Formats: sequence, C-alpha cells, structure tokens
Amino acid sequence: MDGIGIFFEQKFSLGVRTISRIRKTIQRTLVLDAVRALCNHPTMDAVFEEVRRKFPGIGRATVYRNLLQLAEEGKIRSVSLPTSPMRYDGRTSPHYHLRCSQCGSFLDIDADLEPFLQARINVPTGAVIETHDVIFGGLCPLCSGGFSNEPGAASGESAL
Repeated sequence: MDGIGIFFEQKFSLGVRTISRIRKTIQRTLVLDAVRALCNHPTMDAVFEEVRRKFPGIGRATVYRNLLQLAEEGKIRSVSLPTSPMRYDGRTSPHYHLRCSQCGSFLDIDADLEPFLQARINVPTGAVIETHDVIFGGLCPLCSGGFSNEPGAASGESAL
C-alpha cells in the first residue's frame, strides 16, 4: 500500500471529521503538485489524469473544486482563453503567455510590460485596474524552427 493509504489507516481511529480534513489536505496537495509538475499549463482533465495516477479514487469534481480553491488562494493561476478550456499555471509570479497558433502549446513569456502598459492605457477617471492578463498569439520555438537550448527557454514540452 502506498504512503497515502498508510497515512489514512493511521488516522482512521481519530474519527470521520479528522479523516475528512486529512483527505482534503492530501487531495489539495496532490492537485497542486500535479499542476506544478506538468509545467505545461494543464487543463482540468490533464490535472485529473495526473492526480489519478497517484490517487485512483479521486473524482473529477474533487480535482475541479481543489483547482478553484488553489486559484482563489493564489497558489496557482487560472489562464482563461476564449476558445479553449481553462488552464492552470503553477507559476504565480508576474509573467505573460504565448499561445502557439500552430500546435496550441502555451509558453511563459518573461517581460516587464507593467510600466509600458500603465503609460499607454487611458483608464477612465475613477477606474482602477487591479490585474491584467496578456496572451500573445504566434509560433512557439518548435513550430517557428527557432528551438533554443538556452536556460529558461521554451522546450519541446510547452512551458506554459
């Protein structure tokens, strides 16, 4: 039996309330670990499949609830696209994205556009911009033929 099963067995005698809280913590940790491990801005289905490999009894609704909770807590980011399912990003520091128009992969783009955007956006009087998301469209290094081996550069598995 894996470590998770043993952990549950050891805590079983503490009662249903404790087991429920422990299970939620383990499930949330597994979901967070999956988003971070996949490194490709996975969809909920991809996260579900990754978590299910380690915890076969987990349900889609549980993964979905945990993704929403982790995003609300700021531990992951939700990346919304008009024509694609929601994607999740384990990298929460400020950055932008490139969606490849050929293969559909997502890549992280490191750029400090904040000063540029603030200087050029005409915000209506009284309005306050709290957040923004920028998703560039174009070709990833593989599709453009410009594959780079530089540290931090995109790899064949999309970094987004």
